Amino acid sequence: MTLPDTPSTNDSSWLTAAEPADETITMPQTLAGVFDEAFDLYKRHFGLLAMIVAVGLIPTEILRNTVVALWLHPLDAHLSGADNASPESLILLRFGQFLFGEPRSGFAGLLALMMLVLLSAPISIAVSDIYFGKTTTVRDCYRRSRPYLMNMIGGYGLITLVIIGVAFAGATVVSIPAAIIAGLLASAGIPEIGIVLFLVFMTLPYCFCAGIFARNFMFMTPLTILEGLPASFVSFRNFQLVGKKRFWRTFSAAAALPILWFGFQSILNASIRGALENLHLPSVANFAAVSAVGTAVHFFLAPYWVIFVTLLYYDYRVRREGFDVRVLSLTKQETDTGAES
Repeated sequence: MTLPDTPSTNDSSWLTAAEPADETITMPQTLAGVFDEAFDLYKRHFGLLAMIVAVGLIPTEILRNTVVALWLHPLDAHLSGADNASPESLILLRFGQFLFGEPRSGFAGLLALMMLVLLSAPISIAVSDIYFGKTTTVRDCYRRSRPYLMNMIGGYGLITLVIIGVAFAGATVVSIPAAIIAGLLASAGIPEIGIVLFLVFMTLPYCFCAGIFARNFMFMTPLTILEGLPASFVSFRNFQLVGKKRFWRTFSAAAALPILWFGFQSILNASIRGALENLHLPSVANFAAVSAVGTAVHFFLAPYWVIFVTLLYYDYRVRREGFDVRVLSLTKQETDTGAES
């Protein structure tokens, strides 16, 4: 599914997007096709999508890295050199790392993840406008997403609580038989097989969480932003779109996307940090370089998952509801033309 490139009528074309809806976008796509389409759309409208991310992400990253450099790293160094570190100081350090992250390890922290969730709202609006062949701008995407931000926070907060609870309960239940089997195999002189089976067992909670997410929350951002649903209705509408026929397809996407996204980000961060270490920069310069690299990687990869989920949402509407984007886009263009005249 490929949308044709059409030059924007605005001089600042890298901050706007407008292209006519293509007849082929009314056709259902394979999962791989949606991945390709998301990458192609991101490539062709990188300026618009990158500016949406930059507005929220860059100030957050500056704040996060400043706090880490001026507070968390000195506190960590002080506690490491102290003979009797107080429990309160250790708790404060761990809480700060959880909130602001750790650039040296590539851990983003809660603040960056929350910003990523909020940024998914204007990105989803931009992708939808591009999909419909409508002109859009960074300012317009933020303005239209503003009324739904509290619903977004509530919805993703609910997702987080559900996933953490299920993952903890599942890991607790699965770890008991896995540990018993691993212990028996170790006593039999084949500990390697026990370790492999233990790791396999521990993937079950992740798969179970991915299944819950696919069934109930996969389209949280599009349903909240594009359909205006409150968090309490998202689960029902999500299941309505996914259904039984598309569950395993959705499960595959829900399970693979975090691994690909975080895995690719971790590999890039680790590779670039390794290259920087070979330069033997002073500590301040090395920290600044590592922070800049982490921000750049996060900046470039942040929009992709939202683009993919939004396009998959429209693909499911085409499949289940016969959603005809071309007809609706032409109707919108005729309405706009009539209003102007």
